[in-house]
Amino acid sequence: MRKSFALITATFFLLPGILFAQIQVSGTVTDAQTGDKLVGANVIVEGTDTGTSTDVDGNYSVTVPAGLTSAELTARYIGYKQSTVSVSESGTTDFNLQEDVLKMDAVMVTGVAGELTKTKTPFAIDKIDSDVLELAPSTTVESMIRGKSAGVKVVKGSGEPGYAASVQLRGATSINASGRSQAPLYIVDGIIIDPSISGSPMGDISPDDVQSIEIIKGASGASEYGARAANGVIAITTKRGSELGLGQTRFNYKMEQGYNQLHGEIATNGSHYYEIDPATGYMIDNDSRAAYDPRDITKSPIAALYADTTGGTNSHVLGYYFADKPYKYVATGDWDDAETSAENVARLGNPTLLPDNGGRPGFDHVDRMYSDGDYTKHTFSMSRNAESFNVFVGLSNQSEDGVFGDFIDGFTRNTFRLNTDVNLPAGIKLGFSSLLSRSLKEEANGAAFFDVTFFPWDVDILAKNSDGDYIIQPDPRNEEEANPVYQIAYNNRLSTRDRVLLGTNFSWSLTPSFKAVGSLSYDRSSRLWSNSYPKGWLTITPSPNFNDGNLTKSNTNEQSINGDIGVNYATQVGEADIIVRGRYNYEAYDYVYRSGNAWNLAVGDVPQLETGADKSVSSSNQIVNSDGFNIGGQVDLLDRYIIDLSLRQDRSSLFGPQNRENSYYKFSGAYRLSEESFWAPLKGIFPEFKFRFSSGTAGVRPAFSQQYETWAVAGGNISKGALGNKDLKPQTTTETEFGVDFSLLDRVSVELTSSSTMNEDQLLPVPLAGFYGYSSQWQNAGTLEAEALELSVNGYVLNTRDMSLSLGFNYDTYDQTLTSFNMPAYLTDSGSGQTVFYMKNNTQYASFWGTQWATGSAHLPQADQASSSQFAVNSDGYYVWVGDGATVNDGISKTLWGTTSTGLSQTYNWGRPIQFADATGNTIHQIGTSVPDFGYSFNANFRFQGLSVYAMFDGQSGGNIYNHTRQWGARESATGDSDQYGKSDGEKKPTIYYRDLYHVNAANDFYVEDASYMKLRELAVKYNVSSLVDLRAVGINGLQVGIVGRNLITWTDYSGYDPEVGYAGGTLGSAVNARVDSYGYPNYRTFSFTLDVDF
Repeated sequence: MRKSFALITATFFLLPGILFAQIQVSGTVTDAQTGDKLVGANVIVEGTDTGTSTDVDGNYSVTVPAGLTSAELTARYIGYKQSTVSVSESGTTDFNLQEDVLKMDAVMVTGVAGELTKTKTPFAIDKIDSDVLELAPSTTVESMIRGKSAGVKVVKGSGEPGYAASVQLRGATSINASGRSQAPLYIVDGIIIDPSISGSPMGDISPDDVQSIEIIKGASGASEYGARAANGVIAITTKRGSELGLGQTRFNYKMEQGYNQLHGEIATNGSHYYEIDPATGYMIDNDSRAAYDPRDITKSPIAALYADTTGGTNSHVLGYYFADKPYKYVATGDWDDAETSAENVARLGNPTLLPDNGGRPGFDHVDRMYSDGDYTKHTFSMSRNAESFNVFVGLSNQSEDGVFGDFIDGFTRNTFRLNTDVNLPAGIKLGFSSLLSRSLKEEANGAAFFDVTFFPWDVDILAKNSDGDYIIQPDPRNEEEANPVYQIAYNNRLSTRDRVLLGTNFSWSLTPSFKAVGSLSYDRSSRLWSNSYPKGWLTITPSPNFNDGNLTKSNTNEQSINGDIGVNYATQVGEADIIVRGRYNYEAYDYVYRSGNAWNLAVGDVPQLETGADKSVSSSNQIVNSDGFNIGGQVDLLDRYIIDLSLRQDRSSLFGPQNRENSYYKFSGAYRLSEESFWAPLKGIFPEFKFRFSSGTAGVRPAFSQQYETWAVAGGNISKGALGNKDLKPQTTTETEFGVDFSLLDRVSVELTSSSTMNEDQLLPVPLAGFYGYSSQWQNAGTLEAEALELSVNGYVLNTRDMSLSLGFNYDTYDQTLTSFNMPAYLTDSGSGQTVFYMKNNTQYASFWGTQWATGSAHLPQADQASSSQFAVNSDGYYVWVGDGATVNDGISKTLWGTTSTGLSQTYNWGRPIQFADATGNTIHQIGTSVPDFGYSFNANFRFQGLSVYAMFDGQSGGNIYNHTRQWGARESATGDSDQYGKSDGEKKPTIYYRDLYHVNAANDFYVEDASYMKLRELAVKYNVSSLVDLRAVGINGLQVGIVGRNLITWTDYSGYDPEVGYAGGTLGSAVNARVDSYGYPNYRTFSFTLDVDF
């Protein structure tokens, strides 16, 4: 029986070879211009999985699958135009490939039924290959795509090392992204990762492992991925041994060593408004009216009036103070209020003079709190390409201190990658991809970014007490804000993240035209968070929950399994190449969260929850199951008419029970005019010219809890939250895209895309009437529409063997509007710290709303507009009351500050801003927007023999940032706006003027700033030592050294640290949309030396 089975099996596999004589073809692949052998070029049999690579001599040998009497062989190599020939018998076929400097023949595989070159893709898809990705080594994967594709927005809302940037393709798709995301779907080596539930994989992948990135910018191209893909798709392919020549083995070591440096600053108030004793330079005590030691925490200074009030005159000046006096002495000391002043002075010595800070005495707190940090990266890899298998192994270590190098260690990540492919008999191919990643992040206490803005220049935040610890209250006049350095140095915040990505795939060519395919992936993330305040932690005011120690620990585990199985069928009918494929996929996702908090710790140096006398715990679990089926087809007729179709149906436990199934589609087509015979006269000018059109749908899934009833437990009481919704369904995005692609003289390529997007069935928490017993219910209740225009231009100025110069330019613009909003309008902060976003029908999404200060007579009440002669525009552009016969510069000279108007419809304070109310009494107006007029990037890459210089600039024009960091400090006259030092009396404004603008911390247009900027984002200068010295005798095949700078220079009028700022979470779901600067970790620049060695 066993012999019979073996005989039958052998016959099954050998019969095709017996019945059909197989065609064997061999030859070489060379550069058509130089004749150089191309090592690692791919030669494939079209329509099949059969292919091979050239060896170290540029030779190849391939056998056409049994059953085919003829075949088309295609030779491909990155940076070259592919070449295809027909073969019908065994023999020798050589390929001479022309350089493809514009990469028009780059092969795309994401979102299409079958592989297509760039010249044939029917929708907008960009591919960034390793030769571009490695021009300037990146610190993160998201930074690899920044500025390299039109329509791709990357905003690193926080500069904290290890903090993921927000990535958004085109406009937003969700009005309220709570529990979800505006980020695209990520696919890493076929492993699908939904950032709405599993988080972005970008922070776990070593940039040195990435081979290429494909970007589909919208639903019109991403429909194949259904309810997860309305935000677009980013497909990352990591390195494999197949990139080498056949039989080749390569070892590579990359090193980068440098430092991080803060390049921005914020303005704080370097002056005061207190009375000064002319004899000593000390301030005058408010109670005793005597000069006192500036370190004395028991005294408080008296404010200086700007006019004499003797005899009861000028009483209106009370409360009007001008911060125009410089500080003189250091006010920080380890003052003991139990000792007399003399005893303190005897112990501490006399007050010391302040150092110079830009021409006047004082400390620069920003410069002293931040410090340069180290940046280090080491990567070692081994790759091999053999006849029946290939393998890639990579190890990396990256360490980045950020800009607190003197206090905390920042971010460290270690990764291990193993990728391999195996060719088995009977047309079976297996692939395996894996990533093991561990990252450790020591975080800064966020309160420090807030507190540092409140300290005057006479405070020394680096001063220490007699025990050698930083002083918790370095400002004797401030009993609210704690020393930021104390909080960073002694509060231990540690985050540990382990990530495992495992994926395997197979293909089985049952016949030359028909194959079965499948994949299975496993993604596990484990995050540990610890936040420890040691026993004895100091606070400005007593806080028992922290002073006796406080410890929080949490553990978050996520696990996702994705699998799919399907078939592909490829055939040729006449002049048409046809591909049909079908897939069934399944997804299972588990989420477990556990958290514990303990305080009043019994032991100071043992950070364990068990030591706490008081404790609290919390936990949550989620389980999601989904599956789907999609079928797609592609027709390529005469290499000029291309149609790509797909249909998909999704089911998910995230959908309401009444809407478990949702369907999606895509229709796209391309017409290559340049392949028509009538184009021949234009072929020399426009070698490639293509129109394309695509229309499709995709979805955004509800968050886990949104279909269920929710309850809250607080203080032992249970209360209702949101009402469940069995009819809840995913949002549906319908996108229509038109585009034209062409090349000019084989030197310039142009891509122009216009898209319109309708995001319907928006998931919104609709308020409910009181009789429901629930505050709200998640419903499909809105529509968000968006328009986008994208332009990419790339070209070569020159390209010779010794010298080349290429240039690139990207431009994009978009807008987004709430066109249907079936719930009451509301203001929200989206978690950004400032309530500035207004959700209202027929308004621009991500726009700023708040108080608008009057700027002209039209902003006055109707009754007062006739009295415009009493008003004038001040230096801030605001329309203020000054009275008849006075100007805005007469406030001090004529003692007008503090006076009020008479005889008008309301009382106006002299020189102070006036709140604008329209005819209906409404005081909420649009005051800005997160949406820029346009974004852009341009790059240049110059090579001369072994020397290469690459530079990329990017930026935006228009749009706004709400500078909340600049606002809050105005309450205490702490911001740079309040600083009147060096101004003429006519220019000075009192502190109460800026407290008006502080506006009790409510949103207003004074803090809306222009977000326009341009950055020198990347600069890399490298030299290939191997071009000068042959090192092969010592075992070195390649050696390159260089210097790299990132985020080097920023040109902007923005007054904060950096215009690339925003809030990544919350209801707006992305820092691209929530452009609010509210006391975050600033972005910084990086300089480093690089070394790249091939063995």
